[in-house]
Amino acid sequence: METATPIASSGRPDSGESGVERRLPRRDSPGRGRDFLQGIVPTRSRADTAGWLIAWFVLVAIAVQIAATVLDNLTYDWWQAYDTYAYELAAQHLLHGQALYGPALIYTMGAWKYPPVFAQLILPIAFLPDRPVDWVWRILSVVCLRYMCGSWKLTVLAILQWPVMDELGFGNVTLALGAVALWSFRDKRAIYLLPWFAGLKFGPALLLPYFWVTRPETRRPIVAGCAVFAAACLASFVVAPNLWWDYLGTFGWEVSSQMQSGLVRAIVPEHGGIDFAIRLAIALVALVVAIRWRLDWLAFIAATCTMPIFSLTRLAVLVAWPLWLRGVVDRWRQADGPWQRWLSSPLVHLDMLPPLPEPGTRGTPEAAARTAGA
Repeated sequence: METATPIASSGRPDSGESGVERRLPRRDSPGRGRDFLQGIVPTRSRADTAGWLIAWFVLVAIAVQIAATVLDNLTYDWWQAYDTYAYELAAQHLLHGQALYGPALIYTMGAWKYPPVFAQLILPIAFLPDRPVDWVWRILSVVCLRYMCGSWKLTVLAILQWPVMDELGFGNVTLALGAVALWSFRDKRAIYLLPWFAGLKFGPALLLPYFWVTRPETRRPIVAGCAVFAAACLASFVVAPNLWWDYLGTFGWEVSSQMQSGLVRAIVPEHGGIDFAIRLAIALVALVVAIRWRLDWLAFIAATCTMPIFSLTRLAVLVAWPLWLRGVVDRWRQADGPWQRWLSSPLVHLDMLPPLPEPGTRGTPEAAARTAGA
């Protein structure tokens, strides 16, 4: 049987009686390429490797499609943001002393529907070019989306969903609202921002009674946040009372406005006030149920989907739906059979599911800790 030639410390062949016996690797050894590949592609099992390949094929395909969509939209005046334009126009009107409010149809571009305090806060953007403002807001919205998804892989999957892509195109505040609402469930410091978003879209106000009842430790931030927002509105009224009277006057025509256009959906399309009252009543019922059974997910949906004008793009706040299904899928794959591993492996590498523990370690405290951490 052929044996390796011992190498002494001098580097020359030796009898093998002294020095450390070792084999010098060849530069053309195929192990180098294999080790490099194993450092990238998981090889714990065939199911794991196949799942990784499928996941990255899907991610690359989606990324190419997203890039093509962005490049195509850039050819049309650098992709103007429909809703961000309303913010920019409001700041310019405020700067030049023009009317901030006026009768407008639901599809009127550039109509400002928020309280004057927000127009006063964004006044500096009146001095900036429109397109950079559009794109800065889009980038911030992508960051908010990343927070809601929890990973960049899931963010890429979320952008492919048309409500998310449309929201990024329109440049509304929906994704920022969703991120703050989700953050408030994790950190009570986010509750200071909820009254501000309630002033914009009303729905986040539903989270305040939910937290007040289910999380007593949040009561101080709720009171402080509402007090700060009220003080800001009072200061805004002192500076420009006419703007506030004009804003209150908008409720007269908004209540009787037509609520059907494009992606906008309404229960009572011909009467905006009645439509919002019905949707608000549904949200309040959902809130009561959420409080009774401590259902955070239901409170989140009620707060983020209840707005004076409901567009289908508001569903973008629900982009984390794969995360909500984790418990269901995890229970299904507890058997740890071949079908469970082969079918769930791509979802693991897309960050939709936590990784399964190593074979033979299921049920151990270490495995439970890894799954909980994921």
